[in-house]
Amino acid sequence: MMNNPILNPSKKIVIFLLIAWCIGVLLLVLASTNLFTESMFQRKYTITNGLIFSATITALVVTKNYLKSKK
Repeated sequence: MMNNPILNPSKKIVIFLLIAWCIGVLLLVLASTNLFTESMFQRKYTITNGLIFSATITALVVTKNYLKSKK
């Protein structure tokens, strides 16, 4: 069986994923809006919000799997 990084992540993978998640979300928000003048919660940003939501869920699942395998 192959070592799946989502189902059985190491500490290095979790740290890398969380840093990539922070940078990715920040860049998505900055590219989509003028951060301080527009709200992200407009209909035209539905796809961007979906990408942020799915990336957040993935980061939470990997972190949960790491904490579960650590015990």
